[in-house]
Amino acid sequence: MTALGVHAAEPCEALIEQGNAQIDAMRRHTEAMQQGLQELNEALSRAEQRNAEQARHIDRLEAELRAQRGYEPEVQQRQRREFFRELRRQLPVSALYEVLPDRLIIASDPVFIFGKGELGAEGQERLAPVADMLQGLAQQLPAEFPWRLRIEGHSDSRPLRSNKRFETNWDLSAARSVSMLRFLVSRGLPEDRLSTVGLADTQLRDRGDSSAAHRRNRRIEVHLIYEKGDE
Repeated sequence: MTALGVHAAEPCEALIEQGNAQIDAMRRHTEAMQQGLQELNEALSRAEQRNAEQARHIDRLEAELRAQRGYEPEVQQRQRREFFRELRRQLPVSALYEVLPDRLIIASDPVFIFGKGELGAEGQERLAPVADMLQGLAQQLPAEFPWRLRIEGHSDSRPLRSNKRFETNWDLSAARSVSMLRFLVSRGLPEDRLSTVGLADTQLRDRGDSSAAHRRNRRIEVHLIYEKGDE
C-alpha cells in the first residue's frame, strides 16, 4: 500500500471507531432507559397494588361502620318507619291488606284455602303485587344491616273442629306462615332474610266474638326485625 493509501485509511478507521463508540453509547443509553422504565413500571404497579389494598381496607371499614350502625335502635326504628311508609305509599288501597307504621297485615280468608295452610291460586295472584313491592323495597335495605322480614301466622280464638290435617290453631298458623314465606321466596325475596312463626290466637286484634272479629284475627303479619336486640 502506498503512503497515500495508508493516510486515507486512517481517517476511515477513526470514523468507524467513532461510529461504533456512538452506537455503544446509544445502546447503553437505551438499555439504561429501558431499565429505568421497567423500574418505573414496577414502582407504579406496587403503588397501584397498595392503593387497591388501601381501597379494600377502607371499604371493609365503611362496611363494618354501616353494620355497626345497623345495631343502633334509632337507626332500626327509622329504617322500619321508612320501609312501611314507602310500602304504604306505593301499594293501592285494598281490603286485602293494611300497612301500619311498623308492619304489614294481610287478611287470611281471601288468600288461603279454607281450613288449610296453603295459599290458593287466586290468593297468590292477588298477593303478587304485594310480594313484588316487598321484594323491591327489601333490595334497597343495606346488606350489612342485620335485617330480616318475619312472617307471623295468626288465627282466631276458636278451636279447630273436624280438621283432619291440623289439630290446633298453632299448627294451622305455623303452616300458613311457612306457605307465605315460600310464596315470597318464589317472587324473588331472599330466603336467608326471611323467618316464620305461628302465634295462633296469642295476639288477637279484636277480642270480640263476632264473625267480623274472628275474620280480623285470621291474618298474616310481616314485620321488619333485626337479629340482635329486636326479636
